[in-house]
Amino acid sequence: MTATASTAPANGVDVLGRNELPPHLDENLLTPRFYTTEFDKAAKTDLEIAREDFEAMFKEMEADYNLKHFDRKASLDRLDELSPEDKSIYESYLVRSVVSEFSGFLLFKEISNRFKKSGRQELGKFFQFLARDEARHAGFLGRALKAEGINVDLPNLGKKRAATFFPLSWVLYSLYLSEKIGYWRYILINRHLKANPEKVCAPLFDFFEPWCQDENRHGDCINMMMRCWPGMTKGFRGKLLSRFFLWSVFLTHTLTVCERGDFYKLLGIDPVLFDEEVIIQTNNTTRNSFPWVYKFDDGKFLKMRTEILAAFKSWRGSAGLAKPVAFGKFVSLILRQFALPMEKTDAVRYG
Repeated sequence: MTATASTAPANGVDVLGRNELPPHLDENLLTPRFYTTEFDKAAKTDLEIAREDFEAMFKEMEADYNLKHFDRKASLDRLDELSPEDKSIYESYLVRSVVSEFSGFLLFKEISNRFKKSGRQELGKFFQFLARDEARHAGFLGRALKAEGINVDLPNLGKKRAATFFPLSWVLYSLYLSEKIGYWRYILINRHLKANPEKVCAPLFDFFEPWCQDENRHGDCINMMMRCWPGMTKGFRGKLLSRFFLWSVFLTHTLTVCERGDFYKLLGIDPVLFDEEVIIQTNNTTRNSFPWVYKFDDGKFLKMRTEILAAFKSWRGSAGLAKPVAFGKFVSLILRQFALPMEKTDAVRYG
């Protein structure tokens, strides 16, 4: 789950004097964010709609298959081989990742607490399992950062950063996609590094396989929750939500991966091709959950990524009168991509 950023000047301190940003984290459209949602509404989730699926997912989460998979004592010696520039690239990835994982922990923990206060104990414990995994990820990343001499004060960062409110349906759609696209990122990096072990420059990457298993399992948990609210995936509302969140998550992924392509190049991965493969696989996976997905057969959606990237870089790099013109072109392209054809899926829905 990605995390919030309140509007702030370049030094990272807002007008109220609240927090400065951690090292390597700039305030912009791609900054990780924290979220809040309709907790009282969430507490009314009708589990009986998907009782069998819930029981199966609860047992799987309770088993905690990855309890011992993250070795906090793993050697960090390989990092000594990186140049100062490459270490900076690696550190930037760690900071953004730890903030994203911690934001997921905070959201799942709050949902868990609200469920318990509302007397929904089994749902509370279910989300406690999800929060447990996110905390484990954030802790592992935090250790890697401390080894680099970087300390991100996550508890205080979470308190100081303003949270963005999303309706429950938005949170479920975005959470599902965040977990599934995270799964494909980790598994594809893991496969690449297993085929190219000389590129494994840090012990973090030794744990991408169990990590991606957590992401995939979390996505399945959120899918089950969506099925408990059948109105979210039916009719025009379902089609609009599917379109908006697939488009926005894919757009953000493209801009994030390709703008920060140095990290992927450090691993010997072409960021543009990597982004394309992650989007294709995530779109295919989403067929099992969303009522509509984008059609990639004609290649238009994927092709437009290169045009959008060029327009985005032109906008970011322009000044004066050229800046609004470049921004207008960027907006025009992303809206055209948003409107591209979709196709109905056979995703199982209850209710």
